[in-house]
This record gives sequence, C-alpha cells and structure tokens, in this order.
Amino acid sequence: MGFYRTPEKLEAVSPQKKAKGKASLTAMMSKAGRETVTDVEFNWHEKDFATQSGSITDIYTDEAMSSALATHASAAGATLYLKVDATADNPLTNYILPGAQLLLTSSTNYRIEVRAKVVSVDRNGASSRIRVRLLTADSNQAAYSLSTANFAYVMPTTFPEFGGIPKVISYKPGRFYNYCSIKKEAMALSRTAMKTKGIRPNDKDMNYVGMKMDALEALGVKMEQELLWGARYEETNAENGQLEWGSMGIDQMLTTYGYTGSKTSYKYDATYTGQKWREGGYAWLKAFFMTHSQYADLEKMWHAVGNGTILGITELAETNRFISLAQEPRDVEFGLSVRKLITPWGVLNLFDHSLLNINPAHQYAWYGIPEGGLTYAMIADSDVQFLPDQNYGKGGMQHVDGRYDLWLVQNGYFFNNIKGFFHLHDVGVDNAL
Repeated sequence: MGFYRTPEKLEAVSPQKKAKGKASLTAMMSKAGRETVTDVEFNWHEKDFATQSGSITDIYTDEAMSSALATHASAAGATLYLKVDATADNPLTNYILPGAQLLLTSSTNYRIEVRAKVVSVDRNGASSRIRVRLLTADSNQAAYSLSTANFAYVMPTTFPEFGGIPKVISYKPGRFYNYCSIKKEAMALSRTAMKTKGIRPNDKDMNYVGMKMDALEALGVKMEQELLWGARYEETNAENGQLEWGSMGIDQMLTTYGYTGSKTSYKYDATYTGQKWREGGYAWLKAFFMTHSQYADLEKMWHAVGNGTILGITELAETNRFISLAQEPRDVEFGLSVRKLITPWGVLNLFDHSLLNINPAHQYAWYGIPEGGLTYAMIADSDVQFLPDQNYGKGGMQHVDGRYDLWLVQNGYFFNNIKGFFHLHDVGVDNAL
C-alpha cells in the first residue's frame, strides 16, 4: 500500500493489479513525505507568492474615485488614483509603499507603458486606492491610452540624498492547519468459521493473511479517497461524548486556500460557451497552464488523471501539432502506467488513477500535485498498525463467539506549496453553457 515505506511491512497491492499497468490504489499517498506530529491539530506556515505586481481595477483623476480617467494624454507630473481590489489573490497593495516606482501597463496591450511614483496607499478592501504621480507622459494614442491600463509592475523605492529610513513591507507567512483523523478497518472471524474452514489466526495461515490483506487494502482505498475528498472538522461524538476529527483533502484545501481558478472546469467555463472540447479545449489548457506555471514547475509535478482525461487529451493531440501523448513502455513505480504528455510547457507525466475511474464524473478529472507538495503526518511515529483481538478465547468484554481484529491509523496531511496544487475538471467534456 502507498503508506507502507519500509521493507518489513506488508505490500498490499497484489502483483495481479500491478501487471494491469494501472496505478496503485494508494499511489498519491505513496508520493508523500513523512512527518511525526505530537498533536491531533498540526499547523504549518507558508509565505505567499511575492509577484511584485498586480491588477488595477480602474484609474481616476480625483481622490473620491468618481471621475474616471478619459481616453486622452496625461502629462508627466499628473496625479492619478489607481483603484485596486485588495481582497483578490496577490493584490498590488501587498508590495508597495510610498516612493515605489510603478510601470503602468495592460495585460492585453504591451504598448501602454507609463511610469509613475507612489505617493500614498489607502488599503480599504475591494476599494483600495493608490495615489500616484506620473513620471512619464501618456502616449496620446487612443488605441493604447493609459485609461485602459489594468496592470502594474513594482520597481524599487527610490530616495533623495539624505533620505530617511524606508518603511518596511512584511511578507507574513500564512498559517494553515489540518487534523489527524482516526481510521479503522475491522475484520471479524466467527468461531464456527474458523473451526469448519480451518482458519488459523496467524501469519502462517494464508487464508488469514489474505483476509488481513483485503482489510488493509480496503483501508488504503478509503484513505486515498480521503486524501482527495476528505473534510476537515472537529466535533463531539454523539455516542460516547469524545472528540472526533476529520482530515482535509486536496479538494477542500483548494477550495479553502487555493488561488482563484486553481479548481476549475471546462464544461462550466463561460469563456468557452457552446464550444465542443475539440474546439476550445486546447485554448483552455493553454490559458490555465500559462497561469499555473507561475506557481509550480509543471514538468516536476505529479499529474493524476482519470481515463476520460486521457481520451480528451488524445482528441486534442489528434488535431494539434503542438501537443502529443506517448505511452511509457514499462511501469516505472508503484505499478503506474505513465503517459508522457508533450506540451509547450514541457513533458508532463500523467498516470491513470484507478480511483478516479469509479465515478463517471471523476473520469474527466486531473489533479496536479507539486513536487514535495504532500507530507503524510502521523501521531507519535505510529503508522498503520494491526491490532489482533487479545480477548479471543478469554470471554472478553463482548463475549462474542469469535474474534475481531483491526487495522488502525491516525493521520492527516501537510500541503506544501499550496498554490502549486490544481484540480481540472471535465477535461474532454463539451462545454454545457
């Protein structure tokens, strides 16, 4: 199983499953590092991606931001007010102080190039305002006037001779947390079954070992599914009044902490309304990967996909000379059948994850995991344990005519380089809008 990493522990993926060339059922857990934690709730800190740039919502000529800049030339020395949404991902206000220089430009027209100096910064959520003084004049060209600028790059803060000490921008790391949840998988053997079938509860009896392996594999599948779709929660159990925890999976992590657009769908993207996958799919992938390449090296990521995604990529490869899909001739690790997706962003290793193929909707999913992005957290260095029934034959608390053995684990996950994760959905599905 994926969570077993030492030779003395059982390998719960059968040779038959590996021979099929499919992914190990716990392949994503297999890629995780390991760390011991001493509390059910564990925390980690991560600095935001410092782009030193950001979007501009509008440009105004007055402090009240009621008079928008018209399409005409603005002279050097003019005072303008840039409206910025400081609630968006990586807002411009994170990176500037009075005295900083800005290059005001456009995300669609490079010809807009006006330099400005920051006079003051008013951080007010979605209506944040930056007062600037232009250092260079506008182009006086209607086709690329400063009024259509929507982006700014930050240059160093400049000072006069005998200038004072600059103010400090503190790039505070974000604080994230998850829980170690308790998971169990029980196996029951009645006294009658053991007597009539000759099952001996020890590791020399292959029938018993097979039952242990089946129970372990069932636990591993559930743990892998929790890694994808688990929910983080803490509550008091209604039956025994004790605390109970759930662990956050990748999907919830992306919804909670991921950047806008890191979890998206071609089927419901309004930009491609009415377009078949063959018509707009490649443009959609290009736009997404151009954005995501800011946060992670796409070639070094681990790409888990459903078999519908493979078909969707194959369809694009048939019609586009800039993309191709090649089958790796052999299994490379964990029983994976790896396909090499050759793209303008590099060669991406895709593996067909068997658990994504169970649900027809997830057959068209694509999960991206950055290099070193997962760390398997466990309480007090106790990984998956097998707990045999010590009360069998002694009456025990339940006085059952048989025995209960079980597998036990308490674990959760650190998600490192959070903005490097992504989840694409409906890869290969026609747009439904």
